[in-house]
Amino acid sequence: MDLLHWLLYGVLPALAAMLLGVGVGGPRWLAIALATALLVPFAVVGGLPPWPWLLDVQRGDPRAWLWWCLCLCGIAGSLLDLRLLPRALLLPLELLAVAMLPWFVSAPLRAGWTFEQCVVWLGAGWAVMAASWWVLRRAGEVRPGAVVPLVGALALAVDAVLLRRLGDGLDWHLPGVGAVALGIAVLTTLWRRPFVCGTGAALTIVIAHLGLLWCGRSEGELRSAALLLAMAVPLPLWLVSARLFANARGAGLGLALLACGGIAAAAVL
Repeated sequence: MDLLHWLLYGVLPALAAMLLGVGVGGPRWLAIALATALLVPFAVVGGLPPWPWLLDVQRGDPRAWLWWCLCLCGIAGSLLDLRLLPRALLLPLELLAVAMLPWFVSAPLRAGWTFEQCVVWLGAGWAVMAASWWVLRRAGEVRPGAVVPLVGALALAVDAVLLRRLGDGLDWHLPGVGAVALGIAVLTTLWRRPFVCGTGAALTIVIAHLGLLWCGRSEGELRSAALLLAMAVPLPLWLVSARLFANARGAGLGLALLACGGIAAAAVL
């Protein structure tokens, strides 16, 4: 029944969103297609969240804030990738999302933290978030094809496996849906080329990966080796843009993909 629920309310809407958004509209619609693929089952499982102005910025429900973060990043990301918004808005919007997500998803934990713990934990969250965003952003600029969505699908698949292992209800459904959705997006390259993953789509992938992995986790779970490795799955993509491989981009890409796969396997095993 669990798997049937996932297929009916997760995979099928994701399939429709990706085929209509990316397969018909083009890869510049990837951000909003991915957000839609996640928001539909998100709403089915937990219901529609309150409007953002009704949520408490300091102690609001992290799942509701994550829903709105995905919604905002999906819409703004596709508008930016379609060049319907000025590029001057690109960096401020991305920095706002990077800064606010760790704050929102840590609300239940912050209630019991001292000031020093807030500094340490939020600092770590911002560091991981900023590093993941910068790595995928740079990788998308250097390798604007299907590399970033493929690594994003791998990271989300690892998230789904780990969350299912933790036994937290249906939490594994959403990263599983995200992994399937990104896989379908990459398959659209069979009839629609070239495939270009814009910076807006890269940011949406980061929000989905880290937001879904962090949301509802305890301090002990966040410190576990498996979740720490899962967070690091996309980071080896920095090799794609490293100066060391400036004259050997193919070797850098191959090594990066091997490293991402190795970290993913270590997280699962």
